[in-house]
Amino acid sequence: MHKLLLFFSLLLTTSAIGQGAIVLRGQILNDSIEKASLTVVNISLKKGAITNEAGIFEISVKVQDTINISAVHYESRQFVVTQKMYDKREVSLYLVPKINVLDEVKISNIDLTGNLRRDILNTPLKKEITAASIGLPVNAHAPFTPEERRLYSTSVGGAGAFGALIMAINGQAKMYKRHLKTARFQIKVEKAREKFSDSLYMKSLNIPEELIEDFVYFVFEEKKKEGSEDDKNAIELLDYMLTKSKKYLHLKEKEGVLKKNIKNE
Repeated sequence: MHKLLLFFSLLLTTSAIGQGAIVLRGQILNDSIEKASLTVVNISLKKGAITNEAGIFEISVKVQDTINISAVHYESRQFVVTQKMYDKREVSLYLVPKINVLDEVKISNIDLTGNLRRDILNTPLKKEITAASIGLPVNAHAPFTPEERRLYSTSVGGAGAFGALIMAINGQAKMYKRHLKTARFQIKVEKAREKFSDSLYMKSLNIPEELIEDFVYFVFEEKKKEGSEDDKNAIELLDYMLTKSKKYLHLKEKEGVLKKNIKNE
């Protein structure tokens, strides 16, 4: 009997090990906090996924794989894929929201008289301690933009080694890099757009008013293709726009945009 039980046990274990990967459909059931864009990683297979707005994700798994779920506003949670989960191909779970503990609040023991001027004069002021005031180097780095903060959150400095690895696996770091690149390009275009008046675009370059912004984007796309994205010299930029205005207008004529504008006029 013992040998028979051992045989069946080994048979079941071998069967579980031999099972291939399947797509496990999971759902986060919390309804009080945002459930979209949570990071889900199969640590065993080094595969990742992200939840949608309903808290649903799909990820490749095998029995005994370890799944890690993490987010800024939830405590990280890990679970091991069981045979039951594997057979059902689905799992539902709750996450524990993170609780931000506030710093201790100290109540002043200064007696106030109600006379605003007297109370201000009698209240001792504490000198603000800054890096400069204690002789430390001052961080001269400009404040991060939202896109730069998101990208930093995927680095080792922002998320730790494990968090950075997870975001590299699930593609979140690469996505934020693209967002940052797009945002920087857009800022550059907007600054160039403001360097010249609308009348200059319309009279000197023959660009219709409603196409000015589109033309500036076109110019910078051309500069990017040619590997010359410098826009600091206004005169050089204007000369470059003059050389590209004919090409732009020709393209718009082929697209039928300029003809449509003429008819409308």
